[in-house]
Amino acid sequence: MSLLIQTPVRHVLACLTLLLCLGTGGFLVAAQNYEVVSKRPLVTRIFDPEKNETTTSALLIDPQSDEFRGRLVPSSTHPPPDVSLHSVAYTYPTRTPSRPQAVAFVFMPLDKYKTAPSFSLTADGAVLQEGETTLRELCCVEVNGHNANPQHVSATVPLEIVERLVQARKVELRLNTKRGKYTFKLNDYQKKSLAALLDTMK
Repeated sequence: MSLLIQTPVRHVLACLTLLLCLGTGGFLVAAQNYEVVSKRPLVTRIFDPEKNETTTSALLIDPQSDEFRGRLVPSSTHPPPDVSLHSVAYTYPTRTPSRPQAVAFVFMPLDKYKTAPSFSLTADGAVLQEGETTLRELCCVEVNGHNANPQHVSATVPLEIVERLVQARKVELRLNTKRGKYTFKLNDYQKKSLAALLDTMK
């Protein structure tokens, strides 16, 4: 089953092209189940009626960035990265908002991993967490008229650690894969996106 978002075109483009709709692979998302909480940074809330749960997510890719343009129209000037830090999200039962115990940082690889990478999280030089990621493929997501099975690499981080990241001066996430090590330094836009996600918990 393809993913269908019955929302305005600009929201469809953002959702389908960048696959922000975490947890929505394989079912129809009607307009009443999809809400844009914030346009910039982009924060969305999606209700899954089959699982009876809601996922709130914030996009960590700035729509005005070269990375965004590279994903829309890959070129030699703006090629897509091997793996990108895509979004941060949390899920709770039903439609009633509840404060989560953890959130997931979601990465999207250009080529799928067979083995889940390990990850580490540091803030101002201090290691706050080390652990393993989980892999998930979204079934039959429709992107630009074509069916695809994109992969999400999720790193789950306790909420109390995430809250510390917004105030930190330097935050780094690192993925350790068989292909190499990838380091992601949170920029100002990504910190604003993270703060916007935390605001939805209040």
